[in-house]
Amino acid sequence: MDIELNYKLIGQRLRAIRKSRGLTQEEVAERADISPQHCSGIENGSAKVSLPALVRLCNALDATPDEILMDSIKKPSPMAQKDISDVFSDCTPDEVFLMLSQAKSLKEALRSRFNEKNIKEQGFPALR
Repeated sequence: MDIELNYKLIGQRLRAIRKSRGLTQEEVAERADISPQHCSGIENGSAKVSLPALVRLCNALDATPDEILMDSIKKPSPMAQKDISDVFSDCTPDEVFLMLSQAKSLKEALRSRFNEKNIKEQGFPALR
């Protein structure tokens, strides 16, 4: 069973997490013990990330591999399920209904605007 990884999307996720942490590529590269050029290549999808480098990047970013590889993992992430549970934990039944309605509408809109092939090749624009 061959697994195809979308390195461009992996890079986009790494970049988004890095930026959300307020870090530069140079800071992450130093923490992960990789060159800044390699870090840049990974983020823009021109360089494939090895498993050891991915682990070092995750540690440097205080992120988990499932955050980075979520499109490559078939089973839902326990972290994603925990995030969903946390969001809904203090909601009233009416809030849950409205939030689920919005989530379903958003899912339909995303799928109609971005076909699956484009998403796999390019990732979602919001992650760029």
